[in-house]
Amino acid sequence: MNTSFADTILNINVTGMLVRIDFGTVVKSINSQGQEETKTTITQQLVMPMEGFAQSFTLLDRLVNQLVAQGVLKKEPQNTTPVPPNHQGPVTLQ
Repeated sequence: MNTSFADTILNINVTGMLVRIDFGTVVKSINSQGQEETKTTITQQLVMPMEGFAQSFTLLDRLVNQLVAQGVLKKEPQNTTPVPPNHQGPVTLQ
């Protein structure tokens, strides 16, 4: 088994019945003017069938709910943008 690290998901595309998820890492550097710059670069891509992608939300939702219950994440108030009926709002790290 390979273990990979990513700071974030940068993009998700659907091509036919495949979902392509681009992962990235954040790199900080100093530019020529001596200012700190933050760049996010794509480091890997996960490609999975649409069905597997959709099924993964059950696991992700369960994990987020556990982290909220443990106090690791905190739910934020929902905004006025329409969302699916079962959406529970964004979460942030405590």
